[in-house]
Amino acid sequence: MKFVFNSIGIRFLLNLGVNNQLDLQTSVRVQLANLIAILGILSNIQYSILFTIAGAPYVWIMNLIHFTVVCTLSYILYLNKKEKYVTARILLVFTISVPLLFVSFVSFGNTGGFYYYFLVFALAPFVLFSYEEKFWILFVFFTNNLFYIWFEFFGKPGQFSLGTLLYEPYIQELFRINSVMSCLFFVALIMFYFLRNTNRIQKEMLRTNAHKDRIFSILAHDLKGPIGTMNSFLGFLTETLPERDELIIALKELKKSTNQSYLVLENLLDWVRNESKKNPTNLETLNLYSMIQNAKDILDLQATDKGIEWNVSVPSHLTVFCDERMISTVIRNLFSNAIKFSHPHGIVSIHAHQSGNYVELVISDLGIGMSKEQIKQMEEGKPFPTTFGTQGEKGTGLGLLVCTEMLKNQGCRMDVTSSPNQGTKITIQIPNSL
Repeated sequence: MKFVFNSIGIRFLLNLGVNNQLDLQTSVRVQLANLIAILGILSNIQYSILFTIAGAPYVWIMNLIHFTVVCTLSYILYLNKKEKYVTARILLVFTISVPLLFVSFVSFGNTGGFYYYFLVFALAPFVLFSYEEKFWILFVFFTNNLFYIWFEFFGKPGQFSLGTLLYEPYIQELFRINSVMSCLFFVALIMFYFLRNTNRIQKEMLRTNAHKDRIFSILAHDLKGPIGTMNSFLGFLTETLPERDELIIALKELKKSTNQSYLVLENLLDWVRNESKKNPTNLETLNLYSMIQNAKDILDLQATDKGIEWNVSVPSHLTVFCDERMISTVIRNLFSNAIKFSHPHGIVSIHAHQSGNYVELVISDLGIGMSKEQIKQMEEGKPFPTTFGTQGEKGTGLGLLVCTEMLKNQGCRMDVTSSPNQGTKITIQIPNSL
């Protein structure tokens, strides 16, 4: 079904004007407005053909009206594309009733049941407008109901010429049946689409609440420790006059806590940006060796304290085409994880080489590794429980998720090879500068 919709362009038309800056409820209203406009265009074309075949009174006037309405509904789609959503909705709720008024006043009267559509259009504003726009909801609702009451109780049957199809009572009845079935179909389709998107909104709310809880958990646990450590050492430094060796130890601990807090905050902010789709990508040609050295310098103290040795083999001339902030964050996270999950006095290897249109960066360690379940969760973008490093270092569980999303946003690829107690090898393919 999705393939069929994509092939005939329906999905494209339904999503005209929908962008990442809109909240989910507004996006649903825009899609529903597009859906009603599309149904209106198809319906007016259909009735224009049927009226011509059946010999409806004043058929050429009706065809002109149908043509005008089709053009207006097409313009409404254009307004949504240009993000003029309120104008599009107000114009839509008035435009869809225009052909009914002319059909009922000029051509059919209350024959054929076309005035039943007023009941359908009386419900349309409830799914098109928000509660804050209740004036338009009530105005359109009562206006369409008044039209329905008028034609139901005060309308007169249409006068049809002898020899035309519409002169036959059974053809008139077929038009009435068609009107009833079309009304039911339109209501069912709009409500089904609305329910589908209501379900999406509920899922989005659950996801947002889960993200909020995770953020509070990270702030409460993963930042509390490093900040508490910094507070303790700052108190020690301000209240005593430490010896040189004690001062160096305290400053090193402060630096470690600062780095840890910075990485936690950076991962948290990047994760929130990715989840809210507000993480712009700025691609440019960059020197890979420089970014690796910068990340290594930041984490050197963490590696030295654990006795970790770096094994770096990266040509100084290698360039990549990527976002500097994102790729630097990815490299820092992977280096930090390699140190965290390596055994004391282990080795973290970093190699890079040209491979076609990509530069392959390989980061490997001989640490505790990852299970197949963890790798699968990471590839599916699902958070997994926080794990501890070989010396009790704690992480947020967000680092690899952030890396995966950031690499995907830049057209990069990441492959993870790992098994418990056998170490981890992560290969990143980054587009080169060509």
